[in-house]
Amino acid sequence: MNDKKPGNLNSENAEVICARIRQEADREVEAVRVRAAADSDKVITRAREAALEKKSALLSGLARDIQKIKEKVLSSLALEKKRLVLAEKDKFVQTVLESIKREAEGYRRNDGYAQFLENAILEGLGVIEEPHIEVYYSSLDEGLLTEAFIKKIEVRCSQAAKRTVIVKLHRSDFTDIGVIVYSADGRMMYDNRFLTRLERAKADIERELLKGSL
Repeated sequence: MNDKKPGNLNSENAEVICARIRQEADREVEAVRVRAAADSDKVITRAREAALEKKSALLSGLARDIQKIKEKVLSSLALEKKRLVLAEKDKFVQTVLESIKREAEGYRRNDGYAQFLENAILEGLGVIEEPHIEVYYSSLDEGLLTEAFIKKIEVRCSQAAKRTVIVKLHRSDFTDIGVIVYSADGRMMYDNRFLTRLERAKADIERELLKGSL
């Protein structure tokens, strides 16, 4: 026969149950703490990874921007260099052309200038190809265009054209050396003044001057 009282049994059972509950609660709390710590580590890890990805993307974008800026600067420098080179080349060409013009201005005093005018008229005749030509000359050359000069140029023109050629001279107000040759009806004209010839030959002169220079 069991002599223990029901009340004593219930008290002992209650203490055991409470102890178990406390143990379960402690285990659950520890489990929650462990899970929370693990979740916290994962959050921190993901945050770090996201930060690294963002940093990498920013650095990559920055590198692209720097490369674009570098390319733009280099392009600008190349264009500026080209502009300076072209400017120097143009300056060189202009200096030479101005020197040629000054030489031409002084050519009137040369002993061969009258021959130069004859050749200029003959060249104009070769372009016009008419038996009657009108020649306009500079008033600065009037002293050279004597009766003897006119007869000589008509003979030379007739010999060149293999027919009689009439040459009529007209004084003009231009100062350039050379002449302008017209057909008698005025429909054809050949400007054989020096500066006009220089302009026609300018592209070839520039190519020759710049060949292997600068």
